[in-house]
Amino acid sequence: MAGKANHRGFGYVRKLPSKRYQGSYIGPDLAPYSGLTTFATKGDSEAWLAAEHRLISMGEWTAPKARRLAEERVTFGAFADAWLHQRDLKPGTRELYRSLLDKQILSTFGPLSLADITPATVRMWFGSYGNKTPAYRARAYQVLRAIFETAVSDELIAANPCRVKGGGTHTRVRKVTPATLDEIQALTEAMPARLAVAVPLASFCALRFGEMSELRRKDIDLQAGILRIRRGVVRVGRQGYIVGHQSRPPASATSRSRLT
Repeated sequence: MAGKANHRGFGYVRKLPSKRYQGSYIGPDLAPYSGLTTFATKGDSEAWLAAEHRLISMGEWTAPKARRLAEERVTFGAFADAWLHQRDLKPGTRELYRSLLDKQILSTFGPLSLADITPATVRMWFGSYGNKTPAYRARAYQVLRAIFETAVSDELIAANPCRVKGGGTHTRVRKVTPATLDEIQALTEAMPARLAVAVPLASFCALRFGEMSELRRKDIDLQAGILRIRRGVVRVGRQGYIVGHQSRPPASATSRSRLT
């Protein structure tokens, strides 16, 4: 069990079970911080605390982990690659994120240290899109924000620099008008007989194209009135088409309400 911490003018020093010493203090953001390394003597820990206090007094303080990250120059690009690799994603989603990183994000942020990226940096990048491709811009911003959220959770940075209001949302450029019942019937009748059922399935059951493509006779229970979505297919770049089991819920709350 660790020894009792000794209070001093600034911060605390405690003796660990290993017989080494560790300093800790309350930072200017009112959060607790401990030394990332321990020391052989109490005096060395007190010297570390004095150095931290000096940084705060001079207005040059940042969280110790963020400071170490900056010193080690771990880049956003390296962190983003690890972030994507560790995510449990559908193949199509993984390809989309990879494309957004390679084409939209890494060219600006890749070489920079996580600690060096500020809200102003993000805002300038976001503004460079203008009003073009609002949906694409929103998706890229969502990925960027998610990566920084992980960095905050890992205590590598103190705060998420993605602070563009409404950056992850967009308004449709063109209003989508749902097909009328007569139009759905006309489309169904115009389809080849073996594919005609796809139109009402997509219209009334909110099925995605990949889900309809992988339906089997055993998935449809006409007596119970149940349609089971067990499989789906997606096209993933050069990998071609990938068929997988459907384990996630419908895409939206609207879709869920239609199925209940």
